[in-house]
Amino acid sequence: MLYLCLFQPVFSQEPRSVTKFNYNWEMFRIDSSYKLKNTAVVRNGTSFSSQFNQENVKEKKLPADSVKAIEIREALKGFENEYPQISGLKWQKVSLPQPARYEQELNPGVNQFTGICYYRKQFVVPANYKQKHLYLRFEGAMQTASVWVNGKFVTQHQGGYLPFIVPLDNHITNANQNEVIVRLDNRDNANVPPGKPLATLGFLYWSGIYRDVWLIATNPVHITDPNNANTIAGGGVFARCENISSKRADVIVKTQVNNASSDKTSSVIVKQILINTRKKIQLQSSTSEFKLNRNDVKDVEQKIMVPTPELWSPDRPDLYRLKTEIWSDGRLVDNYSQKIGIRKLSYTRSEGFKLNDKPLRIVGTNRHQDCPFIGNALSDAAQYRDLKRIKEAGINFVRLSHYPQDPSVYNICDSLGIMLGDPIPGWQFFNHNEIFQNRVFSDIREMIRRDRNHPSVIMWEVSLNETYPADSFRIRSSEIAHEEYPGDNFFTAGDTYAAKQTKWDVPFNSWNDPFGRPQDIQPQSPGFVREYGDYEFGGSLSTTRVNRSNGEKALLQNAWNFQWEHNLLMGPAYYPWTIGDATWAFFDGFESFSKTTSDWGMMDVYRLPKFGYYFFRSQLDPDVHVKGADNKPMVYIANWWTPTNKPEDVVVYSNCDEVALYTNGKLIKKRHPDSGPDTDYGDFEKGGNPFDGGNCTHLTHPPFTFKNVSWERGEVKAVGFILNKKVTEQIVKTPLAATKLKLIADTEGKPLVADGADAIFVHVQITDAHGTVMCLDNETTVHFSISNNGKIIGPVTVKARGGIASILVRANNQAGTITINAEAEKLKGADLIIKAIEGDK
Repeated sequence: MLYLCLFQPVFSQEPRSVTKFNYNWEMFRIDSSYKLKNTAVVRNGTSFSSQFNQENVKEKKLPADSVKAIEIREALKGFENEYPQISGLKWQKVSLPQPARYEQELNPGVNQFTGICYYRKQFVVPANYKQKHLYLRFEGAMQTASVWVNGKFVTQHQGGYLPFIVPLDNHITNANQNEVIVRLDNRDNANVPPGKPLATLGFLYWSGIYRDVWLIATNPVHITDPNNANTIAGGGVFARCENISSKRADVIVKTQVNNASSDKTSSVIVKQILINTRKKIQLQSSTSEFKLNRNDVKDVEQKIMVPTPELWSPDRPDLYRLKTEIWSDGRLVDNYSQKIGIRKLSYTRSEGFKLNDKPLRIVGTNRHQDCPFIGNALSDAAQYRDLKRIKEAGINFVRLSHYPQDPSVYNICDSLGIMLGDPIPGWQFFNHNEIFQNRVFSDIREMIRRDRNHPSVIMWEVSLNETYPADSFRIRSSEIAHEEYPGDNFFTAGDTYAAKQTKWDVPFNSWNDPFGRPQDIQPQSPGFVREYGDYEFGGSLSTTRVNRSNGEKALLQNAWNFQWEHNLLMGPAYYPWTIGDATWAFFDGFESFSKTTSDWGMMDVYRLPKFGYYFFRSQLDPDVHVKGADNKPMVYIANWWTPTNKPEDVVVYSNCDEVALYTNGKLIKKRHPDSGPDTDYGDFEKGGNPFDGGNCTHLTHPPFTFKNVSWERGEVKAVGFILNKKVTEQIVKTPLAATKLKLIADTEGKPLVADGADAIFVHVQITDAHGTVMCLDNETTVHFSISNNGKIIGPVTVKARGGIASILVRANNQAGTITINAEAEKLKGADLIIKAIEGDK
């Protein structure tokens, strides 16, 4: 029995209707016989260069059109054989975003779901929309999507990271009964970027319709879809800025209008309304009336001069509301509203990066878009929680490795004030066949058309990550990007590895052993270190790669690696010609060839912070407000105060002037931040010489290293002072005997949404009678259960890591309470009630 989705309440006489199409789907996986695949031996060296596992398909085969025809023919044949056998079976009822399978392994690796999966949905279209222009917009599906509407094949889209359109015009034959069927195939395909086989991929492809789907209805005279228009530097509404200063800025708005009527020429006016929501000021621009013939398309460019603009920046991400209206024959026939920002970018070798004519060093990180068990299928709310965590760490830039991410990510970063590097899909793979290269160029165009209006995007990474194509291919990639975005406020970025000539606006720094980050391929251009902190410190055995179960000394080493290199790159040997850096990575992640998580981050896969997180957070100034960072005076003792046999150093991260350290109420020392010299790291494979009181001369807020502190059972306390006034403190207590469990819901201030897709982490802390976490406990097994309107995604029995066990909890489609219970042998159990709020329908 298929669910009907009724749109009468949403469809009205409004010029444009955009309806979330995520609910009341059904899904059916075609599981082949399960065969456990062996993990490939990849990237197991200890040198920095051992991470590069290049694969090239050099044999040139069929022309692009022939490949496309074969791909469609294979999908049609598959549908013909598969769908009759499964159509009458029991399908799983799902809401989107939804992977083809919730994985049960923390890192399924090569055994993630791979194969064929079907999604279908029935819907009703009111009869009075017979004259409407209707289409579906899929934001992302992994990775070959073939679509049928009412039994007829309509389209096929290749690639899992960019949107595609399914036209419904001429396919709606019965207003009361319509069906869309999507056949997904996420098996290896060397013709679709990234192209890398899963078995040797440095991340996971995952599966499913893992982003939103929208049903869009417009009048015949309407604004086109930018990803469907196939217009260079056009289609949809394209807003860019010129002549930007604190005194004025010009907003150039280019709108593409289509008259899809088959029998009518229309008189059209395009009106732009730019709203400063903070100052309640509106600026407008209208065209003269013009004729638009039937089945014709016209591009209209308008300019709005903005006096004393509110300029977008990470500390103050001011946004404007741009409303575009299309009037035809005296009637409003279409409108489109979006937020834009005004900001000026500059990159030079001599002065580094400037935002709005002010120097700004980029303090960045990398982020994959995935999450345990659900893969890439994160809700908008889950995306927000991830990005809020990043902002709170003091990070001002995220490289969206290694593909365009969900549209909500860009909206969130616009509003939170996080700058972005936007990359095309690619990873250590190149196919010399025409179809692959054409698709790379198409990805460049489609990514820019989708994301060009976001002020958060400051770098366009239009090179294939860690891939060595011919120099001419890289140069052409940059040229294509500039074709899509004219003017001087757009900058490409890319790798220079193995190149003799590139023409990126911001070429990435490369690597010299034993340590060096040159950018000498374009010696007149600035550089950017787009990954650091992991592979240089021991390759696949990097001392950065640790989690809570490895203990406090390992977590300190993780933090030291980030600190040592970040401090070096901030110094005069690199800055300002190297404009900044980005850690690899913010969250621990997944590699297909690993049987465990890859623990390279400053937060683990469950979003639990490591010591490195607090190092970066301590770099935020205590008294300068940064939107979304919630910064304030802080001290963090990077120590669990567990027994030691000899005096050891205690490291405190703080943004205060002075820190006093106490043990059991006794003052050890009150001191200023570390100020020792910068030194060589030492042995890169064995952890070097950590916390020597130096290697911090270029940091905004160096740590405080208290030398030779003797351990005594009880507590250690750090007190922070600014201008000799106490402003903050932290106490860490020695864990005693485990007695009970404590449950915590990690929402980051964004409540769980009851939409059948949103999910949050719930952590159980194993504590002593005083509530101190048993941070050395890697053995206790916790069993979780759930009741009411929710579901545990992944295992329900979890072993603790560093005294904490975590699960992923998803709400169903009904708002209300969810009760979670945690039990462990010989410990007092815990219950937690979570409220799930109503989702957008």
